[in-house]
Amino acid sequence: MKKTIFWLALSAITLGSISCTTQKENTDEKERKGWSLVWEDDFEKSPVAGDWSKTSRDRTLQAYRYMSQHEGLYVSQEGNLVLRALENNAGSDSLPFLTGGVNRPAFKAGTINRIEVRARMNTVEGATPYLSLIPADKTKNISIDFMERYGLDEFIYQSVTSEYTTTQGMPDNPPSSSLVGVNPLQYHTYAVETYADSVVFYVDEMRTKKYPRILTQIPGQFPFSDYDFDLFIGVRLNQDADTTGLPADLFVDWVRYYEPQKSEAP
Repeated sequence: MKKTIFWLALSAITLGSISCTTQKENTDEKERKGWSLVWEDDFEKSPVAGDWSKTSRDRTLQAYRYMSQHEGLYVSQEGNLVLRALENNAGSDSLPFLTGGVNRPAFKAGTINRIEVRARMNTVEGATPYLSLIPADKTKNISIDFMERYGLDEFIYQSVTSEYTTTQGMPDNPPSSSLVGVNPLQYHTYAVETYADSVVFYVDEMRTKKYPRILTQIPGQFPFSDYDFDLFIGVRLNQDADTTGLPADLFVDWVRYYEPQKSEAP
């Protein structure tokens, strides 16, 4: 969800000086100090396999109203998983668009985690590529969005959503959203860490935002350690998306999941 211009101006961070390319690189450093790599997927063998599932259509949720299982929305290209959003010209469905997305279990309630996704995107007005964590029970108004790009913006949003930020009307105390200036046509590594007292966001090794647990009598401020979460990756389209520029694509190079490194016994 786009936040107010006031908070965007305060929280903007520019990463334009970071050098990235549109070519897939094989020299990415997997080691993270204090973290152990638990699983990863580089999508070299199959677009959707293992624990991944194609995201099902949900007409009640805007993000998933155009989701489809059509094979043309899930492409393997040069070691990338390419998730596509297309105009529906098949005539087999009343929906104007078809969009692709994948999901898989991410982490259990009450655990400390780090998730990284290296990706680039080629989109149009009305398209929103996203990397999101959503409670496994689909609890409404709770999400951790560690990358959303709206249309042709040259920046991405990182934010949290909860009862506190929406129903209770408290998106600014503490600030629940920030933006990071990037070149979305180039690869960047988007990451998020979840703790019992905070959610911390990164882009290309730079810490971009921390959302803390605070003392408050207002309900629903920090539900992010109370649920099992699933990872959702995909592209959504607005009803007024620019059809002349479609398809909109999200190129996913790899996904990695880390847990805290266990100390060795003496």
